[in-house]
Amino acid sequence: MKNRIIIFASIILLLTGCAHRTASTGNGMFPDYSDVTIPCNIAPLNFRIAGAGKISVTVKGSAGEYKFTGRKGLVKFPVGKWHAMLESEKGNTLSVNVEYNGKADAFTWTVIPDPIDKYMSYRLIEPAYEVWSGIQVEQRDMESFRTVLLGDNRNAELCCMNCHTSNRNGTSFMHLRGAKGGTILNRNGKLLKLNTRTDKTGNTVYGDISADGRYGVFTTADITFAIHSRVDMKMEVYDKRSDLVVLDFDNLTVTDSPATSGDEFQETFPCFSADGRTIFFCRAAHHNQPDSISDMHYDIAVVEFDPETGKMGDKVITIVPAGEKFSFSHLKASPDGQWLMVTAAQYGTFPVWHKESELWLIDLQTGNIETLPKVNAYGADTYHSWSSNSRWVVFASKRDDLVYGRPYIAYISPDGTAGKPFLLPQKDPDRYVTTLKSFNLPELYAIPEIYNARETAAMYSKVKTEQVQYKP
Repeated sequence: MKNRIIIFASIILLLTGCAHRTASTGNGMFPDYSDVTIPCNIAPLNFRIAGAGKISVTVKGSAGEYKFTGRKGLVKFPVGKWHAMLESEKGNTLSVNVEYNGKADAFTWTVIPDPIDKYMSYRLIEPAYEVWSGIQVEQRDMESFRTVLLGDNRNAELCCMNCHTSNRNGTSFMHLRGAKGGTILNRNGKLLKLNTRTDKTGNTVYGDISADGRYGVFTTADITFAIHSRVDMKMEVYDKRSDLVVLDFDNLTVTDSPATSGDEFQETFPCFSADGRTIFFCRAAHHNQPDSISDMHYDIAVVEFDPETGKMGDKVITIVPAGEKFSFSHLKASPDGQWLMVTAAQYGTFPVWHKESELWLIDLQTGNIETLPKVNAYGADTYHSWSSNSRWVVFASKRDDLVYGRPYIAYISPDGTAGKPFLLPQKDPDRYVTTLKSFNLPELYAIPEIYNARETAAMYSKVKTEQVQYKP
């Protein structure tokens, strides 16, 4: 943050209204890849047109003209030819003409020279509170359609498998709950299973990793849920109490601070600034829940962090007050230090169940707040992650059917201008219809994980847990 903290004096008073978008165009193209801004290394934007037979696609760019065909309403671009086209057309806007059934559609693709990170992970989970079986964590190659299964709870006593976090400089983690569970830490090519709970601090939950990979900052939230009595809302997930802790992954120690502990406030969704010297987090005054859940309005706050000592500061500063109309969660700072992307909802700290949830972009240098009307859509936009070059974000959106979360990608220009989001391409677009699971917690990273689901299962059932030590 360039050694300064901006306190934002004002905030938008009403959530920006967004038209309900779907991933299908009016002519039945699924996903909707019309007029999108795409990275130069993205996998082919395969699509289907409902009711179409043979399809002809002509793409015209500054470097040439490219022709593709599809059959039975499905267009699958050859991977090699697709990447050769994008490489030749970096920085250009392509004119796309699609002909089928005597009809023609025309739109554009803008190819950005800045690549997206090569890998994305996400959790595959049923979008309902009743079902906890069959959770998988999958790694996807963004330049092709190759996937690696990183975890499968069917091989780990159906434990809750959650909170996988981006690989930062060779460090990542995955929480495994259950009798034999722990936090699986990948640090410098070595896997450990940690018990992060101490006699002074609770279990680690939502967290972030510093850019150098040495530290992790977490909330110790005590999470539960309640079923809504309102027919238009399914449930609420909330924290009974929550504090912040910092883990030193090199020394396997955990530390806290009186400034971010105690019963007066609840702290959650922390993240490091790009330089690692500030921790952003969400904080709300404690209220008894679930009866007072609508009174939980989480501000955006900061506390200093000293990478040399591994300690948080003793003073909390609120930089964006939520007021009585908003609540913030899912803070993610861009790696270039310019932006903080957040989720804004009406109240609470689990916006995936809130249809009004939106992504907002905060300029950390000027304090300007952009509500991103081009990015957001009705249905809950949450769980975002930055690419390492700060030009791309991925987020989970329920805009298609208000039930299933799916990974959408959007371009963020150096001045904060956003492109139209597009759905993560699949080899067969029908995977989003046949896979009856949400793509939850999408995370971008440049370095592939070193393990797979077999090793995760072995870590759960066979590896001894190492105890993290509390450091005052």
